[in-house]
Amino acid sequence: MKTILITGATQGLGLQVVKYLALKQDVNIIIAVRNIDKGNEIASSLGNNVSVVKLDLSSFKNIKEFITNWNVKIDGLINNAGVQFTSKNSFTSDGFEETIAVNHLAAFLLTIGLEKHLKNGRVLFIGSGTHNPNHSVARMFGFRGAQYTSIKELSEGLGNTSDIVQLNLDRYATSKLLNTITAVELSRRYNTFSSFVLDPGLMPGTGLARNQNGIMKFLWQFFMPLIGIFLPDTSSSKRSGRTASWIMTEEYLPFKSGEIISYNKKLSVHVWNEIVLNEKIGKEVYEDSMSLVRPYL
Repeated sequence: MKTILITGATQGLGLQVVKYLALKQDVNIIIAVRNIDKGNEIASSLGNNVSVVKLDLSSFKNIKEFITNWNVKIDGLINNAGVQFTSKNSFTSDGFEETIAVNHLAAFLLTIGLEKHLKNGRVLFIGSGTHNPNHSVARMFGFRGAQYTSIKELSEGLGNTSDIVQLNLDRYATSKLLNTITAVELSRRYNTFSSFVLDPGLMPGTGLARNQNGIMKFLWQFFMPLIGIFLPDTSSSKRSGRTASWIMTEEYLPFKSGEIISYNKKLSVHVWNEIVLNEKIGKEVYEDSMSLVRPYL
C-alpha cells in the first residue's frame, strides 16, 4: 500500500488529483488542508483510502509541528497548495510575503522536513509556464515572467513595480519559477527521493482566480472554460490532475528526477532553461531558502 500526501486538495487541481488517486485501491491518500471540515467532507465522498490531516502552510510554526509529529513512510508528496493575490499585499504570521511563503518556502520546508520519510519516494511540485517571459499565452493574461532577485527580497515583498496588480502577477510567476528551480536542485542534492515538476498548463475554471475581482472571476469560471480548447497550452484541472496522479503512481516513469513534465505527459516546452537549469542560481535558491526555514526544521 502506497501512501501519498498532498497539500491544498479541497478544490481545483488538487481535488482532481485526489479523485484520480482515490480510484487506486493500493494507494492511501492523505490530504493536508487548513479547512479540516471541508477536507473531511471530500474524504468521506471518495472512499476509505482517503484521510485528512490539518496543516496551515501560511504558518511555519504549524508546519514545524506537522513535521515533528509525522511518523509515516511517504511514497509520494505533492506540493500542490498555492495562493495568488491581486490588489493587496498579504504577509504571513511569520512576516513573509504570502505568495512566496506558501507557494515556495512552505513547500520547500515541508519537503526538507519530511525527507527522512521519503526514501525511494517521489516529490511533485506544481510549476507554471507563467514563469517564462517568452510564454506568449501567459503574457496575454498580464504575466511578464518571473522577476527573481533574491529569496530575502522576495520574502519581504519587494518588487520592481509600484503597480500592485502587476506585482502580484510577478510574485505568482516567480513562486512558480522557484518551485521549478527547487525540484531541479533537489534532484542534484538528494538521491533518497526523486523530484519532479508538473506544468499543468492554463486551467480555466479552477480556484486560482478566487482573489480576482467579480468580472474576472466570472470570465475565468464560466467563459474561459468554453474557449479554452482554442488556446494553446490550455488544459483542465481534470486532465492535469490525471497526469499528476500518473506521475505519482506509474511504476516505471519515463522521466529522470529533476525534469519538468507537461499536462500532456511530455517534457514541458515552456521552461526558462537559462534560469531553471543554472546551477549557480539553483544553489543560491536552495541555500537562501534554507537559511529562512532552518529555524523551523
